Amino acid sequence: MLAQHLKSRHLNLELHRPILDEVEQVATFYLWNLSGQLVGYQQYRPNGEKKAANSPRKGKYFTYKKQPTLAVWGMESLHLTPNLVFLTEGVFDAARLTEQGFSALAVLSNNPSPDLANWLGCLNRRVVAVCDNDAAGRKLAKFGDEAVFMNEKDLGDSSDAEVSELLGRFRQ
Repeated sequence: MLAQHLKSRHLNLELHRPILDEVEQVATFYLWNLSGQLVGYQQYRPNGEKKAANSPRKGKYFTYKKQPTLAVWGMESLHLTPNLVFLTEGVFDAARLTEQGFSALAVLSNNPSPDLANWLGCLNRRVVAVCDNDAAGRKLAKFGDEAVFMNEKDLGDSSDAEVSELLGRFRQ
């Protein structure tokens, strides 16, 4: 049931390989740094409470990362497009892009660290920030060489047609 839910959210389980606890209905996504070190995780409970922000037992999302450190989700996708990487706020936003064959990293924050810009520079790729149309999105936009703002929905909740339209100009 959890695996089917994640697939319905466009997550490629073979590429991203989350740890699934079907009994507790929890998916765990590992977070990595640029050196390939495991530095944290994010848990996702589809039936969790959105109001229980970052609660490890009740919340829809719970994120843990070693402090101070940079942590992102999606490092396994970097081989998909060698000259371009998309930057998003959340896992399911990035999953919509990796599903289409693009490299995408999720920063898992509405307030990315200032060290993120230096870290992204080490990738030696064009960075496109895909941002929600809010204050957090405007913060994320500063970390890309280019920013694309979603109109009304998160990328993860957009239709296939909306995602295809967004990606049209980035296809080779």
